[in-house]
Amino acid sequence: MLRVQFMQNGHSSTRVVIADDHPVVMLGVRTLLKDVDDIQIVGEAADGEELMAMLRSRPCDLLITDFSMPFAHASGDGLILLRRLRRTYPKLPIIVLTMIHNRSLIRCMLATGIAGLVGKASMMNELVLAVRAVTQGRVYLCDAWRSHLEGTVDLHVHGEGLIHERSHRSDLSRREAEVVRLFALGLTMTQIADRLSRSIKTVSKQKCDAMRKLAISNNTELYEYAKTSGLL
Repeated sequence: MLRVQFMQNGHSSTRVVIADDHPVVMLGVRTLLKDVDDIQIVGEAADGEELMAMLRSRPCDLLITDFSMPFAHASGDGLILLRRLRRTYPKLPIIVLTMIHNRSLIRCMLATGIAGLVGKASMMNELVLAVRAVTQGRVYLCDAWRSHLEGTVDLHVHGEGLIHERSHRSDLSRREAEVVRLFALGLTMTQIADRLSRSIKTVSKQKCDAMRKLAISNNTELYEYAKTSGLL
């Protein structure tokens, strides 16, 4: 069987922790990585609490984790866990595995500073590519999501799913974010206009501009963005 070889910052092996609450997925990740030279799986976790405890006691060079795992302090919100991981271990590269295809949520994951995103459906073909890219200091976005995000963010692609974000067209202005937040809280355009002392025409335009920047096509996606991006 073909073996993939790489080095991590001069170490003789790359120490990896894997985390997923589905045993079948965990087995799949373990099976894929055992065929990669210079990879050492140093820990496995089945929920967020176990993962945080493991990282405190077990140094590693790379974390591969499911996005949505049970976690007492996150109420099932994977973004809260990712943000806590980034705050606690800012230099630890993280590859996220997930089945989620919501564009706004994917952008929010990338905004936390993770190093890679791989869909579970393409894990067999792309996880090793992602590991290779991330351990070489690059960012990896799997083929399916790179296509899914085309036209919504400005990405510079370097073959095999490697990306660097060149601009932030999805960033909202303070006024646009304010309108989105109030709309997601359930206020009508008329109520938002009254609250902000703006015309209905102005707040409607700001809402439309925000949706265009975020490549969101309906109010459900706009609410999801507000929820996952911390506006609520």
